Amino acid sequence: PFGGGGGGVGGGGGNKGPYRGDKNEAGNMHVSGYGPTTTEHDIRNLFAPYVNVDEVVVKSNFSFVNTSDPEGAARAKEILNGSLLGGMPIRVNPATRKSSNPSASFGLSAAPVPTLAAPAPRDAGGQIQYDQVRDDRGNVATKNLFVAGYGLGTTEQQLREVFAPHCTVSSIVMKSTFAFVNTNDRIAAIHAREALTGAILAGGALRINFAKETGRLGTSFDSGGSRYGPAGGGRY
Repeated sequence: PFGGGGGGVGGGGGNKGPYRGDKNEAGNMHVSGYGPTTTEHDIRNLFAPYVNVDEVVVKSNFSFVNTSDPEGAARAKEILNGSLLGGMPIRVNPATRKSSNPSASFGLSAAPVPTLAAPAPRDAGGQIQYDQVRDDRGNVATKNLFVAGYGLGTTEQQLREVFAPHCTVSSIVMKSTFAFVNTNDRIAAIHAREALTGAILAGGALRINFAKETGRLGTSFDSGGSRYGPAGGGRY
């Protein structure tokens, strides 16, 4: 078993012993998004009520939770995705083998590899300072979200189902390769962005930024009226 030693996950080098995850791929999970003080013991304890954990493999800013129980792993993923660990919401995805040759790969990876949202600024007491929250482009938080990165064929209903546990969705404007998810609450939108950035939808990892609230909802971004474009179009 992993000998994590009790230090923070961020400084760990991973498991050096036998790697059982190669034999039970369907029961393995890729876990990310937790706070920097999280330990291997914390991760194991979080998952233990839902599935028997064989092994936790710690990397720099994510971990693999390996089990021999695919059904239990699926149950744990459904229940724990978005749960707080180390003060931050976690993302739980199925883990997939990097290579068909076990000797060529130590761990497993979630495909595609999620991109994490920058942690929301917090005060000394650990409370989010909502007025200081900015997205990847430096824009202030609003109640409307620009969403891209999901896989081809993603529907409005799928987007609603993904966001519904985190915020009340008032409307969704679907474009060719991106969408605007409009909510009725800025704080809920902040939490939704933090929880769902990097989440996998239809094979793609979500990218989420804030969209302008004034004017026609979900169509313009900044005061100059510049429109978001699809990924690769220079606007995102």
